[in-house]
Amino acid sequence: MSKGYFAIVQNGTHDYVRMAYALAMSIASTQKGVRKLSIAVDKNTTIPDKYKIMFDNIVEIPFNDDAELEDWKVHNKWKYYHMTPYDETVILDADMLFTNDVGHWWNSFADRNMTATSDVFTYRGDKVNDRHYRKTFLTNNLPNIYSAFFHFNKKSDLTEEFFKLVEYIFRNYNTFKEDFLNPPRQNWISADVIYAMAIKILDIENEVIVKNLNYPTFVHMKTNVQNWQANYSEEWNKHIGVYFNDNCELTIGNFKQTLPFHYHNKDFLTDSMIVKLEKKLGI
Repeated sequence: MSKGYFAIVQNGTHDYVRMAYALAMSIASTQKGVRKLSIAVDKNTTIPDKYKIMFDNIVEIPFNDDAELEDWKVHNKWKYYHMTPYDETVILDADMLFTNDVGHWWNSFADRNMTATSDVFTYRGDKVNDRHYRKTFLTNNLPNIYSAFFHFNKKSDLTEEFFKLVEYIFRNYNTFKEDFLNPPRQNWISADVIYAMAIKILDIENEVIVKNLNYPTFVHMKTNVQNWQANYSEEWNKHIGVYFNDNCELTIGNFKQTLPFHYHNKDFLTDSMIVKLEKKLGI
């Protein structure tokens, strides 16, 4: 079965194509097995020729662009099932870097319909206890899933049913939030909340979350989950050291990163980092 990573890449306020290029290079430079990243873009996206060589497939987002008028472009995240070129897919967010080989994770995905990330970590390796950003999850006892690393088997009937429901909730979120969520309700659309609602409605939490494994997972760099004593801004890289050496090893503070790294703050990715990834791959 074909396997690969997949990300929706839509430029708005930030250059997500550039981020996806860096992500693809980080995958190619760290992974021994599954090394392919495909991306979905809107019809107006311009991709530099230099970037194109790093993408396995470049797919145009189908069924019109649901995020065309939005600044935060998450509204097409029900379309993964229709867009992926792979039988086995891991969804990623573009603002991530891979820091170490996670190929053995795919072994645990082999016999599964879907596998959701449930626990994520700080840059220090502490498990995140997110009571700041996830009030809707806590109030409504939603499965604590993160869509930024989410596996699915396209040939599964359950996967098809899941994404049909996800589509329906995306298209009717205002109704669903009133009927299924208790206050405080999240008024804006996010894939994490909608995926969690679909998992709860279908009663498949035990099927998609692997309780006895510490993966899939990633480092989540939102400021208010780091357990910092100081009141730092979301531009976390202004408050703590970032070191990216010539071998493309990433250290935050004094902690070397070994998990997929979701940097969240888009200013984190510097031109110097991209040059180092290019040199490592001989681009």
